[in-house]
Amino acid sequence: MPRPPPPGRGAPGARRPMRDFFAAWLATLRSPLLPLLRRALSSSSSGSWDDPISSSAAAVEAHFQAHWSALDAAARQDPARVVAAGDWRSPLELPFLWLGDVHPSLLTSLLRTLSPSPRLLAAADRVDRRIRTAVPAVSDRLRRAQEVFVAAEVTGTADVEAFLEELKIVALEANRLRRGVLSELVAAAGGYQAALYLEALSRFVLSMHDPEVLRRFEQCRPSPGS
Repeated sequence: MPRPPPPGRGAPGARRPMRDFFAAWLATLRSPLLPLLRRALSSSSSGSWDDPISSSAAAVEAHFQAHWSALDAAARQDPARVVAAGDWRSPLELPFLWLGDVHPSLLTSLLRTLSPSPRLLAAADRVDRRIRTAVPAVSDRLRRAQEVFVAAEVTGTADVEAFLEELKIVALEANRLRRGVLSELVAAAGGYQAALYLEALSRFVLSMHDPEVLRRFEQCRPSPGS
């Protein structure tokens, strides 16, 4: 299944903005990936579900992994922009972000909405425990980098290059955690449940950029000066 090339790739000397990559990534998720996954889910009732996870579900998971790899590439170029959430994000998406992308705990929360089996709930609990350890560790690294920079800036000795290097490391660690969480949840679910989960995750991400959803969101926001 073709995927949009990551930022920074393309014609020699060209740099593809993350905004353009993300627009192409969303378009590919919307079609053909999500319709193919739904078709696979509907056909499973006829007994045609032969693989532990269908090729359509595997393609959707790979698409999300490609997105985080692209964020890694963007973080190596401009870590401050990635950590702070770039201009490719919708206003509705912003409250769900942690260090540049969806908070890892949202991935387990979404799984719990699907009425999973006790075995799958236990797997989600294990992943949640890892998240509760890893997220504070990454956030603390960012906080320490900020404190060092502020203290040095007061004396005029701030090392911008070192600070950006720390931001890059923080962004890469956050994406590594997201990648691991998704892989572990999909592997624990397996087959039909994994496909249902990936379909729900795709729907959620696409809803953050749905024109009708965004219109309702904007209607709920106070107008300037009110």
